[in-house]
Amino acid sequence: MTFRPSIMPVLGIFLGAGLLAPAVANEARPEARVAQIRSHPGGLGYDEWVARWWQWALETPAGVNPILDPTGEDCEEGQVGGIWLLGGTFDGSAVTRACTLPPDTALFFPLANLFSGAFLNDPPEQRTEEFLRSQVDCGEPAELLRLRIDGTSVLDLDQLFVQSVLFDVGLPEDNVFGVDEATVPELLLSPSASAGYHVFLFPLAPGHHVVRWEASWCDVSQDVTYRLKVLDDRKRRKLTT
Repeated sequence: MTFRPSIMPVLGIFLGAGLLAPAVANEARPEARVAQIRSHPGGLGYDEWVARWWQWALETPAGVNPILDPTGEDCEEGQVGGIWLLGGTFDGSAVTRACTLPPDTALFFPLANLFSGAFLNDPPEQRTEEFLRSQVDCGEPAELLRLRIDGTSVLDLDQLFVQSVLFDVGLPEDNVFGVDEATVPELLLSPSASAGYHVFLFPLAPGHHVVRWEASWCDVSQDVTYRLKVLDDRKRRKLTT
């Protein structure tokens, strides 16, 4: 059998901050802060970032998983370097989180997405790319996509739909599904696939920001607010010297 949870957004795997665009000033149009869908921010395409996001979301133990965190206390869990992952909730409930970001940190998160992962003992026909992609294709556009950065709406979110590359997920013993190897052989979902609407956000200027998204697509709904404090590198250096 395959898993097809309707899971939503998070942030944070680093693959070279030197490849990122410089931070954008607060007064810039919000859509100018979003990487184009066919670009390769941080050295990866959107389809690869989607895979990285799911690996982060599902391979992080449930006890410290940021998607299960109602306050933002676990925001830093699994984040490495200059690109953090943000996420919504597994059940679609509204959530508000507060997080402190290092300076020059980009963000990647899905507005709404679907996931399907095959068990190693699934029938061969259910472990093909064609089958997995069919499980995350509901054939309908989003009913609602709304993203606001500091109160200003980002436009053309419907253009940010992407299918992931195929990828594997190795579940920890303390996993978000609550399953063991008797149910999922080797706790491995292979191959896996995802599709949905995603955003790669270039670094925000130092200071306080509010990022909020709402989405309704297929069986997925999201109402997520992040209250972000972006540290000033000059102040941080002063505190550490």
